[in-house]
Amino acid sequence: MNFARRRVLVTGASSGLGAELAEQLARDHAAHLVLVARRQDRLSELALRLTSQYGVPVEIIVADLAQPGEAERVFREATSQAALFAAILNAGVTHFGPYDEQSWESLSALLELNVTSTVRLVTLLLPYLEEQGTQGGVLLVASLSGLTPVAYQAAYSGTKAFLIKYGWALHHELAPRGVTVSVVAPGGIVTEMTAGKRFDDLRPWLMPVSGVAHAALEGFRRRKHLVVPGFIYSWGRTALLKLVPENFLVGRVAAQYRKSLARGRG
Repeated sequence: MNFARRRVLVTGASSGLGAELAEQLARDHAAHLVLVARRQDRLSELALRLTSQYGVPVEIIVADLAQPGEAERVFREATSQAALFAAILNAGVTHFGPYDEQSWESLSALLELNVTSTVRLVTLLLPYLEEQGTQGGVLLVASLSGLTPVAYQAAYSGTKAFLIKYGWALHHELAPRGVTVSVVAPGGIVTEMTAGKRFDDLRPWLMPVSGVAHAALEGFRRRKHLVVPGFIYSWGRTALLKLVPENFLVGRVAAQYRKSLARGRG
């Protein structure tokens, strides 16, 4: 895919991976951007900087995709003035801690944002992109925890597993129809989401956000079905699972997370 001078939608764009994806789309691909997030001040600041530094048009849509009806509004606003070529659905939240520390309201919002709003946007975007006939596509941002379950992030892990299987299946279903569906499944990333004390023991495993964004865009551009950024994660996971039972690996990760959580409370 060639993103140059084409409109690309990025959700969850005000910080972290979303902001870095927007930066690289503007800097390296000359894409025209439609950025979506809850925080208007962050979006406006990012849009102004990208336009001034790279000379690309940047539109913003302020929306909380965890709220009913917001996915439909974002789609309408993103497609009402000019054609979209591609979309990167990155918006998502996590809960890191014992499952019973999370309230039902918080869990419901996590499910609404990570799964329901993402699937709603996919069901709106795919027929639209197919009708455009420009061979564009959708990139779903999942997580390595969707490939290997992660204790103390059970709900998040489950939502990302859904996105991986959903996107992977759609990749093969839509390929003959000229529309790309790709999934990126990064490991831990240095972002706001991993800034708390609970993640202190896990920091050696966190990847720089710039490398993850670059790998994600390269995989999307090359129309890969699944991208796992970072050698240690992509090759290492496959090699390790040949030597170690997956359930043992999941247990060791749980023990490490338990230790990190305990220190974070200290």
